[in-house]
Amino acid sequence: MIKQLFPVIIGAATVAACTPSTKRDANIEKKPESEHILFQPVQPVEDTQGLILPEGFEYDILFAEGDTVETISGIGFAKGNHDMIVYLPIQGSSEHGHLYVSHETLTADLLTGDGGGGTLLEVKKENGRWTTLGRKKNVDFTTVGGTVYNCGGTLTPKGTILSGEELFPSSAEKLKDKQFKTLKGKNGLSLTENFGWMVEVDPVNGKAIQKVYNFGRYTHEDAYCTPDGKTVYLTDDHCPAVFFKFECEAPNDYSKGQLYAFKQTEDGKSGEWLPMPMDIKSLVNARQTAIEKGATLFARLEWIKEYNGKLYISETGYDSIDYTPYLKYGAAAPHYLITHQYADGKYSDPYGRIIQYDIKTQELKEFLAGGSIEKDGGHFSNPDGLYIAKINDKPYLIISEDLIGLSQGRVSAKAEQNNWVINEIYFLDLAIENPTRNDLLRFAVAPRGCETTGSYFTPDGKTYFVNIQHPDKENPAPFNRSTTIAIRGF
Repeated sequence: MIKQLFPVIIGAATVAACTPSTKRDANIEKKPESEHILFQPVQPVEDTQGLILPEGFEYDILFAEGDTVETISGIGFAKGNHDMIVYLPIQGSSEHGHLYVSHETLTADLLTGDGGGGTLLEVKKENGRWTTLGRKKNVDFTTVGGTVYNCGGTLTPKGTILSGEELFPSSAEKLKDKQFKTLKGKNGLSLTENFGWMVEVDPVNGKAIQKVYNFGRYTHEDAYCTPDGKTVYLTDDHCPAVFFKFECEAPNDYSKGQLYAFKQTEDGKSGEWLPMPMDIKSLVNARQTAIEKGATLFARLEWIKEYNGKLYISETGYDSIDYTPYLKYGAAAPHYLITHQYADGKYSDPYGRIIQYDIKTQELKEFLAGGSIEKDGGHFSNPDGLYIAKINDKPYLIISEDLIGLSQGRVSAKAEQNNWVINEIYFLDLAIENPTRNDLLRFAVAPRGCETTGSYFTPDGKTYFVNIQHPDKENPAPFNRSTTIAIRGF
């Protein structure tokens, strides 16, 4: 267990040059008269190359692709494709802490040897605005033979970070093409098999601890750790995907325990957890092993968060699905898809949904389906990043879109014609029973081309950190490259 979180990670703190504070763009509604309304939702737009926020909200730029960073071998430049964010408060502060930012990339870095990676930076709110302190630091992954495509993940109860390797190269030649010099297989694994795991990271010392083989190798997206440290729920961003969990023999110890795959009952009211073989050959092929045992099949499971004993999972969907090769094993799609067009293992799921899993009863059901929003003519599609925040003592599920296509109403006809990717961020009041898409509050319309991800709030619920990932390079600065921002105004 890592104790005494979080002393100064990045060395002596010196104030960097002031980060520009930027107000919301146009195309917003007036500020609500009632103070009980969290914000007045913004309206859908066909296109924007800036960030549209409700009136009264502003953002500060904290970290961008290409910024100078300190590495184990010298000074380098920060990678892009910012993904997961974790805010690590200093002495419990909501105005002073560290940010851990993952990079969902396969970019060779000869200074550290990693293809993906993570960055640590110290941040502080001064005079009402967020700034960075000292030099940003690149996390050292050479200790585990390198890492690639670091996507989602979570802060564990013991204070470490789990970072998911979402994608992994199909052959060593693909790594050689990227001119990697120091990546290597470890613990009897080939170079290719060394990737595709959850990586445990020590954020205090900025070093990777281990690749967690017992969680299995697949398209890791996100994880949720129970507060007692005994169970980790894991999502698989693939089609078909499998829903996994790992039970530790001892709390917070991932070296011993049992991996399971979820199988829903035919009536959809409950389910069972199928134990997986724990030999390395099976773990390297965890998804296929689970499917051959009859695990339930999903269409790209993304982020996972917990509230009040229930897990909320974004299932982003897939335009054309064919599960027929897997039906012979007894595997099947979830019960909630009976209401969809589903025949002989084939169907289309262009919009995705939020699903809800009850930890106690094991019931897994559709919580909120994607589709058109009648109240304003907008469209909720392909949910990805999730976060649950308590703001003014009320729980909100924050949902980031990541469109997998532009057809079938996911963007306007004009945007589809011009190939403009426009993603949005929504807030949903979790106190609402049986919510519909009309209950969604559109908080932001993101710059053209980007995915918003990495949502994380300060403990007081007043600052919202979010990444603007891979925006259109033709956008005006600052949103022409991956950027981490702090949004104020709650």
